[in-house]
Amino acid sequence: MDRAVWVVRDKITTAKAIDDLMADATTRGIHDLIVQVRGRGDAYYASSLEPRAETLAAGAGARGVGAPGREAEREATGFDPLAHLVRAGAAVGVRVHAWGNVFFVWSSPDGALPRSPAHVVNRHPEWLLRPGGRGPQRGRGPRGVKYLDPVGGSDWEGIYTDPANSAAREHTLAVFADIVSRYRVEGFHYDYVRYPQVTYADSPEDHEAVTALVAEGARRLRAVRPGIVISAAVFPDPDVARDRVLQRWPDWARDRLVDLLCPMAYRRDTAEVARVLGKARAAAPKTRMWGGLMAYAGERILLRDQVRAAKDAGCEGAILFAYDPAQRDLLDVFSAA
Repeated sequence: MDRAVWVVRDKITTAKAIDDLMADATTRGIHDLIVQVRGRGDAYYASSLEPRAETLAAGAGARGVGAPGREAEREATGFDPLAHLVRAGAAVGVRVHAWGNVFFVWSSPDGALPRSPAHVVNRHPEWLLRPGGRGPQRGRGPRGVKYLDPVGGSDWEGIYTDPANSAAREHTLAVFADIVSRYRVEGFHYDYVRYPQVTYADSPEDHEAVTALVAEGARRLRAVRPGIVISAAVFPDPDVARDRVLQRWPDWARDRLVDLLCPMAYRRDTAEVARVLGKARAAAPKTRMWGGLMAYAGERILLRDQVRAAKDAGCEGAILFAYDPAQRDLLDVFSAA
């Protein structure tokens, strides 16, 4: 059974952090890492299309591990996390999959907008999901993250580009193709490849815009790097995915637009994990599948049981959310279960 781990962007801000990540993976027989390099419309790699991530631009990552003097300055200004990941992975036999958030492009705990004028939120406000439909008034009004919530819901996640906007989709696809063309990654992984909620769409038929990006992405990424593994993190219940967020991933599997699915079965109830992963497996019986499991702090027995549930549901592997060097005990259980 395959074992893989999702790695969030705050764990790759320094060379030392990445080297520790690789050591943690290889010593436990984990050979696939899905690493977030486009988290909020920004770049944890060298990019001419999107701004450098603010944590990298500010050198926050280097200072966070106590890197002294010139090393901190070097990592703040010139460190390329994805390049280091690819090199380090190749040296120890770890396959690196670049993870890009698709339509979700910004969030901020304090409500601030991106600092860079080149960020898509600032440069193309007309591309964003926001109040007022898709007419000429889009992009006007008071500044601030919460203003861009088109529904005003308590479950609002952050700022999305509008999946139905063809120019926004083209930009996103250009970003992904740029990554795949310049970095020798094993795969490319889609996350937030959906609407926030169906209520954010103009019509239930807007699912076609989400699938249009997935279809064009398959064509472009495979042309740029033949053999690349295209994967997606998806809502595990296909009915919920279809009706709630317009994510018709069984269609993507049927049409071979993705090579690997990662249904996110984030639940404490192991019986419910088994149920939703079984339903996911039945919805895409011919597509490789890694059951997505949550690393609940201190819950070693629960994790062991849920890895077994993923196997019993027919998944070829399990993938853990998310890597945390403070929870190596869970990595131990995950790799041995």
